[in-house]
Amino acid sequence: QIGRILGALDVRGMRQDTLVCFFSDNGFSCGQHGFWGKGNGTLPRNMYENSIRVPAILSQPGRIPQGRVAEDLLSAYDFCPTLLEYLGLPAIEGRNLPGRSFAPLLEGKELEGRDEVVIFDEYGPVRMIRTREWKFVYRHAYGPHELFDLRNDPGERINLADDPAQLERIRDLKARLE
Repeated sequence: QIGRILGALDVRGMRQDTLVCFFSDNGFSCGQHGFWGKGNGTLPRNMYENSIRVPAILSQPGRIPQGRVAEDLLSAYDFCPTLLEYLGLPAIEGRNLPGRSFAPLLEGKELEGRDEVVIFDEYGPVRMIRTREWKFVYRHAYGPHELFDLRNDPGERINLADDPAQLERIRDLKARLE
């Protein structure tokens, strides 16, 4: 159906004047970690990468470079400020809204100053902060908590939350999360 929409825009000569945004609702586990489903497919709720990563495609020929895959840390919270900036509209002031614009990415530029993303999920007490190398999952207030070294354990198999050598890292990530 997406192809039909794009074809209709092409026929009308509107494709280059139209920003097309395609987002999925959520990630999905297809047997990874031993279950099928999204983040609420387990108890306690999970924040595995395959459950939380959301596929997204943004396209506007002539304005957004085609074929580029961004590996930046982004959140759905970022979409509103991105769309406003992309369209040249003023940011929403005084509402303390989460999110930061990633409009420079859409124009093929690098995104500066983004080294973490905080996820406040719909799954009750589950919170997560993710950097490029680490992920800390905090389940308020009793756990179980999780810490994953994503560089050396991208499959999130080894939970380091109880490792005494990681106490300072957990304190730092938890403070940034709060």
